[in-house]
Amino acid sequence: MATHAAAAEDEIWSQNITPAWLDQHVAAKRSNRVRPLPRLSRTEVWANGVARSDMQVFQPTDFDRSVGAKLQPFQDYNFLVGTELVRTGSESGFVSSKATWEAFLERDWESLGVTVGLSTAGFVNSAQNGYSQSISGSMDIPFDIALPSWSTQLRLSPSMNVDSISGAVDTGLLSEIVGQTRLSSRADRFRSDLNVRLGYGMAPSARPTASARLELRIAPNL
Repeated sequence: MATHAAAAEDEIWSQNITPAWLDQHVAAKRSNRVRPLPRLSRTEVWANGVARSDMQVFQPTDFDRSVGAKLQPFQDYNFLVGTELVRTGSESGFVSSKATWEAFLERDWESLGVTVGLSTAGFVNSAQNGYSQSISGSMDIPFDIALPSWSTQLRLSPSMNVDSISGAVDTGLLSEIVGQTRLSSRADRFRSDLNVRLGYGMAPSARPTASARLELRIAPNL
């Protein structure tokens, strides 16, 4: 063993081993792992008819007041749960609460050229011993129409609603012709879309209905 190597070894064993000495002589860095902050995506909070005042927030009025919230507990699944508190506008000011849930799924069938969606929602009311559950679907079939800058499609939307309180089961089918075009360009600060819908709905418990809707959406062009 060389003379300088032996001297270095004697120095190591003769000194006190402290955390500062280890950081200086041993090439081992302590990694401080930063724990990711929990985030709740698709979190919504809303209030209807509630205004700030120096008096009690919930006061007897002619309309109902409600506050609620819903969140998505699982990031990879489109499943949301929530709650809602409602106070009626009558003099009694009856307060009730609801527990809600909803889920939705959407898939593109490239082989058939259609888009299929399925959604379900329900709630349990504390004031009534029962629940309500609804299931709806949608199928978008694109049209090949020679309209510049327009995309058109046929949308079929069947639905079913089950009310355990009244024992009623309602079904329906809505067919719509949907057209959409973009009025703005990519260089604009705001994105504007124009939607046109012409629909015809049928249900066993109601008369057929026709509908027409014109919608303009404006949003920041991010």
